[in-house]
Amino acid sequence: MLRGKHALPLAVLAALVLAASSWASAQDTNIEVGPDQQKNVSLTVYNDNLALVRDERFISLGLGLNILRFSDVARDIDPSSVRLVSVTAPGDLRLLEQNFEYDLVSRQKLLEKYIGKEIELNRDGVIRPARLLAVDSQGKLTVEMDGKILLDPPGNIELPALPSGLILRPTLVWYVDAKSAADHLAEVNYLTRGISWRADYVCVLDEKDRAIALNGWVTLDNRSGATYRDASLKLVAGEVRTVEADMGLKAVPMLSGAVPTPEAFEERPLFEYHSYTLKRRTTVADNQLKQIELLSAPNVPVKKLYVFETPGRRYGYQTYAGKKETGDVRVVIEFPNKADAGLGIPLPAGKVRVYKASPDKSLDFVGEDSIDHTPRDETVRLYVGNAFDLVGKRTVTDYKKIGTNSYEEACCIKLRNHKDEDVEIMVIERFYGEWTILSCVPSSYQKLDANAAAFKIKVPKGKEAEILYRVRVIAD
Repeated sequence: MLRGKHALPLAVLAALVLAASSWASAQDTNIEVGPDQQKNVSLTVYNDNLALVRDERFISLGLGLNILRFSDVARDIDPSSVRLVSVTAPGDLRLLEQNFEYDLVSRQKLLEKYIGKEIELNRDGVIRPARLLAVDSQGKLTVEMDGKILLDPPGNIELPALPSGLILRPTLVWYVDAKSAADHLAEVNYLTRGISWRADYVCVLDEKDRAIALNGWVTLDNRSGATYRDASLKLVAGEVRTVEADMGLKAVPMLSGAVPTPEAFEERPLFEYHSYTLKRRTTVADNQLKQIELLSAPNVPVKKLYVFETPGRRYGYQTYAGKKETGDVRVVIEFPNKADAGLGIPLPAGKVRVYKASPDKSLDFVGEDSIDHTPRDETVRLYVGNAFDLVGKRTVTDYKKIGTNSYEEACCIKLRNHKDEDVEIMVIERFYGEWTILSCVPSSYQKLDANAAAFKIKVPKGKEAEILYRVRVIAD
């Protein structure tokens, strides 16, 4: 017995013995909590390959220390984001330790665990023992058999048992100290990579290019290593900031808005973003692409615009008299994201594919573009291609420097229309510096921003039209 200053009080010794006994018994008792114990799971998926999982399961804990093994979780978990709490009695549980086990069984890992050990090779029913010496990245073996070294020997490999340290499914493991033996509803929250979503839109132009039928779809891609059965699904559109180091990864007008189907998403603001909650549950399987309808707007009015802009950025030192540039005339489809136009909901960023209805009721693909996150009451513009029958040419007819950092430039822009109908073309000219249009024929233009002017001109069918203007630029 210890005496003097090194002696421990009897109560402390008893507590240490009791704790050691409790720990030892817990080491032999693993409480497995799998999908069968699951009550509810919800999934919130963000644009940037990130998801928040909320997983509720029933657990039965004994008094004292318990080893809780929570299986069938995502493979790409951020372990630092994991949170376990008892919904039933939050104050009754104390978490002592948390581990994430993700060393999953694979052919390569199984073989590597047996390097230097005995294995068996089965060839046509004849089983022969061998010692595994090495395995390469393609799974080819080097073995020692009957005193000889064999490279990639024939036969099926048979292993006596599953090596320790390998698991079948990703598993979260907690050491939990419980105040009493009781059943709990436990909630586990964590962030994971490997799940992403995007919006895809399909537009069908009517025969006269005056309206579109717009359908939006959500495409969900799950590569997280887990299946979320009968889950509540919410999608978040917006740029949510994450710190990579913390993740350890680097045709009837509808005036009341887009028409949701009975099982569509419900849109709501979320902080500075927008969320879309599916009005039913769904199973999101591992390694699955799932598409769900987001919106349907059968008759959205549109405008078809023709835009001519030569591709090069224009500075004074790049310009000279006689310079000629030829460019395509872009085709742009424009429509308002407003309720009175049949929409009026925040549109998540995504790709828009545009089709054209033909008189025989068939559809032809005419182009695609992508849109950014578009709030309600903003305008959507889609650049879908270049007009085959419209041609534009820009010629610098005069150029002179004025002082050290300014110049005057005169331009002639000719536009030819080979179509069977009259068109209006918008010409965009860009200037870098402080600029002033000195003269213009036709006389009207619009200042789009600090560096751009827009000229609109009607070009009759089978004819040519031109714009003449002179500009003075004080270069930056």
